[in-house]
Amino acid sequence: MHRLVIAVLAAGLAPFASAGTVHSLDQVPKQLKTPEAKQFFSQQMQGKPPPDLLGVHLPAALPADAVIRLLVPPTDTAKPHLVGAKPWPVRAGLHVAIVCIGGTEPYSAGEPRCARSPNDDKEPPLHVYLGVIALDHGGHTSLEAASGPLDCAMDWSRSKLPRQPMAADDAKDGLIRPESFERFDLARYKIAPDSMAFGLRGAWMESYSGGGANFTGLCLFSVAGHRLQQVLAVPMSAYADIAGDWHKNGTRDHDITDASNVLVVSNHVTDGHFDLLLKRRGGGGKTRTYRWAASAGRYRPVD
Repeated sequence: MHRLVIAVLAAGLAPFASAGTVHSLDQVPKQLKTPEAKQFFSQQMQGKPPPDLLGVHLPAALPADAVIRLLVPPTDTAKPHLVGAKPWPVRAGLHVAIVCIGGTEPYSAGEPRCARSPNDDKEPPLHVYLGVIALDHGGHTSLEAASGPLDCAMDWSRSKLPRQPMAADDAKDGLIRPESFERFDLARYKIAPDSMAFGLRGAWMESYSGGGANFTGLCLFSVAGHRLQQVLAVPMSAYADIAGDWHKNGTRDHDITDASNVLVVSNHVTDGHFDLLLKRRGGGGKTRTYRWAASAGRYRPVD
């Protein structure tokens, strides 16, 4: 297989879509198949600390104030809640970096967040800035490309996943913006012979009585001159736990939905860029093709 890239950083394409009912909460982990659902459950229900997927433990040579100075315009004076950077292995010394300004306050000083509350009009708006920073052997930094404030809005109305965030119910054409940003996706997305891209995973979380849901989407970025441009935004996973009937022993049924997509770079070329294929992980769903639209400078769905 030539140029196959998986958008979730996990190996294999085993059957990763499932739905069913378990009869107690402790049976839920055995029902989960996708890495997104497993991570959400381990963090929210088992209390496991999340891994550092946005690089908040910065390299010593790349301090937070340097990242903020490079990425954030002086006019944005709200409080930074998260600063992170991860090495981008397409070239030695390159880092993808993120600064989250405003939004929801962190739970504690040791738990930085890049999130907004959909129901809190009093908190500052969330502004998210991305960039690619070069760090040389002497510790000098320079900005390769910057995004400006991110949008990352995506259309869930035609998603092939079995559920969508409740926020999409009232949104025009299902176009909604993530409530939080959880991790970089640094798979080798070679979208053109001379162009690499990286991803940022956004999320929506919902709480129900006795259960909850988590949805993720992928925003893909490439470097165009000194500008970091968003070239794709697509739904990637859906997990829901709907609590059901109680049993005499105090346990309760849980209806589980668990499905996710993978993003594959194909060999077919449109306007100098390789087509992208959004497939259900493990098969069993229709593939959606995205082709480069030169006039828009981004990928568009074929159907």
